[in-house]
Amino acid sequence: MLLKLKDRLFATFLLLSLFPILLICFLFYQEAQKAVLEQYETSIGGHLDSVDRRLNTLFQTIQHDTNQLANDPVLRMTMPKSLENRLDPLAKSEWTAHQSKIRDAFDHFTYFRDLIGNVHFLRDDSQVISLRKEAGWDEKERPISLQKEPWGKGEGQIWLLNRSDEKGNPKALYFSQRVEDETKQSSGLLLVELKLDALANWLNKSSLPKYNNLMVVMPSGKILIHPDADRIGMNVSATPDQEILNKHLLGFEEETVFAATINSESVYAYHQTSAASGITYLEWLPGQDIANRLDRMKFILWCTICLVVIFSGYVAHRISRWIAKPIYTLVDATDALVKGDFSIRVPIEGMQEITFLEKKFNMMAAQMQSLIEREREYSQKGLDQIVRSFYLAVEMKDPYTAGHTERVTHYALIMYDHMTEKEQLEFTRDDLRYAGLMHDIGKVAIPDHVLLKNGKLTFDEYEFMKRHPSIGADIVEQIESLSHVSPGVRHHHERWDGKGYPHQLQGEEIPLIGRILAVADTFDAMTSTRSYRNAMSGKEAYEEIIRCKGTQFDPAIVAIFQEAYLSGAIQVTQSKDSCVILVKEKTATSIG
Repeated sequence: MLLKLKDRLFATFLLLSLFPILLICFLFYQEAQKAVLEQYETSIGGHLDSVDRRLNTLFQTIQHDTNQLANDPVLRMTMPKSLENRLDPLAKSEWTAHQSKIRDAFDHFTYFRDLIGNVHFLRDDSQVISLRKEAGWDEKERPISLQKEPWGKGEGQIWLLNRSDEKGNPKALYFSQRVEDETKQSSGLLLVELKLDALANWLNKSSLPKYNNLMVVMPSGKILIHPDADRIGMNVSATPDQEILNKHLLGFEEETVFAATINSESVYAYHQTSAASGITYLEWLPGQDIANRLDRMKFILWCTICLVVIFSGYVAHRISRWIAKPIYTLVDATDALVKGDFSIRVPIEGMQEITFLEKKFNMMAAQMQSLIEREREYSQKGLDQIVRSFYLAVEMKDPYTAGHTERVTHYALIMYDHMTEKEQLEFTRDDLRYAGLMHDIGKVAIPDHVLLKNGKLTFDEYEFMKRHPSIGADIVEQIESLSHVSPGVRHHHERWDGKGYPHQLQGEEIPLIGRILAVADTFDAMTSTRSYRNAMSGKEAYEEIIRCKGTQFDPAIVAIFQEAYLSGAIQVTQSKDSCVILVKEKTATSIG
């Protein structure tokens, strides 16, 4: 039950601490993911702003240079009538020289000449002068179609011309400017071709390596720049990116950053439309790039969560232990109280409610201890008085053996004190004291002519005398608080070899308390004067005890007696009239 309580407390505190922490971690990851996308949006947005400014500057510069080229005197020069006859060799030579001058002007008219594909001057008289010869651009064959394409807004707007193929896809993009002759009359149209693949390379070279997936779409939906060179000039609806472009370039989605799939690859795309030019820009990064950053964040987050879980588990364990420990202590103290240890007290620790309970327990235990100790004192005094009354009755009946009971008890207690702790666990010191004081109580039932007889007893008298251990044990058994020591009274005359009385027990069949009393009783009897013999000296009695080891007495008890005697714990001094017993006990106990 207590184990379940501790487990429940641990689980409760762990969940209470983990739930808000995990919630915070989850929200942190959401915010971190949002921050990564916002960082991507800010970074790529700045990049696209730079691209837009560069493209606007480029287009404005090329358009300006085109306008300047259209005002070149070479292009504005009015053709003499003499040059109209192409069959005239002189006229043909002059026309060729004039064309060469125009081509020279075409070749170096702008700083961005690396982005210029070709330059055409379409004269109103159907003559075509090109920087380089190109199929479809001669006097006999004009381009299929030229369509206007706006760039920019307001005063800075530029009208570009785009040449489409037979499918309608832009094939080339041209800057155009009307050329006027010296009389302010229109003489033709100047077309400057912009190489779209060169333009894409020029932008990519000026960008960071990670920004290499740029798509630029004209307001009409024509793709000006695409990472795949084969798709430059295509219509939006004709590309594999149709889903992205339809949703985000045509305004069906409002998100600036969005996840999409291009050619079966997951990407994160960003789009914005330039307020200055009306051009839409689309840039994307492989989804794996952002996923790698998010995976690192996930790893850090999971490590954090693991550390938090371990720390929370430790804290929950400490808290549950802090709460459960006083409860365990109270339960253990209660068990000790039930077993009779009324001196038990519990430390005052834990929560206020627990400390209140602990104080109440200590008060209860103190009151019970006081009550029990008082009752024990009264009981002990009453028991001692009963025992004293019994053995005094024996000594009053047989004054000749006065002091025998107390001396036997002294010897027995001294031997008890020399026993090991394991041997002492079989009975208490008080049990041995009571058994010693009452070992001859059965003599009150022996007739005086037998008990007080001078000289040796007859066989029948001796047999009657041998009944006193059983009579004494029966008397002691009638006293409930002393009945457990009756085996010592009953068997203190048994012999180790089985020849004793009253039941001829042998060896360890004899209760240990009886074996101790047997040695003590015999030693005192031999050192005391009787009507039928004189007392032995202490040394003689000691030697007799040693001689009877293994026959009359338990060898182990004899060894204990020998140790006590040799240590000086027992000294016997005989005088003319009586025996004086000097006893040194390890633990002083009042016989009463």
